[in-house]
Amino acid sequence: MKTINLKKITIATAAAIGLGTAAIATTNYFNQPTTVQAASSKIKLSQNAAVKKFKAKFKKAKVESISLDKENGRYVYEIEGFTSTREYDMKINAATGKTISSKSEKLDRDDRNKKALNLKKTISRSTATKIAQKKVAGSKATEWTLEREGSRSIWDVTVTKNGQKSEVKINALTKKVISVERN
Repeated sequence: MKTINLKKITIATAAAIGLGTAAIATTNYFNQPTTVQAASSKIKLSQNAAVKKFKAKFKKAKVESISLDKENGRYVYEIEGFTSTREYDMKINAATGKTISSKSEKLDRDDRNKKALNLKKTISRSTATKIAQKKVAGSKATEWTLEREGSRSIWDVTVTKNGQKSEVKINALTKKVISVERN
């Protein structure tokens, strides 16, 4: 009788330890931030809010490109735009929303055929991030640029996996991956 009870106690203890370990592992798994969340935790200002800030300063400017990169350990939006006679550039701290710099200068003659982004039709930075991270499995997005290349609007997303950087170019209208270049 004692050996049967000892076996039951041993099995019950092993099962409890196993369930406890599984519960801890599950809790830790769900508490891990996804790569999109990890980057987003340092990015408080949305892309739309950054564009609104740019347009408030440069009222008639059309947006030519938007990039979000790390500068001096912080994420910074750089938005470039233009009118028929001038070009504009604004840098905004993505965590605080404060303008770092803004400038305007006369548009060069060879830049007069610029085309603006259609921000209403382009996919979001979040969608571009998911596409890039799926294309380079296990990677983390670290830099983003939305710009026109020829007749296309392109998201250029830099992802990092095991210290190796890759650039994923995505058609910003169709979501199609154009290329993946490992650096």
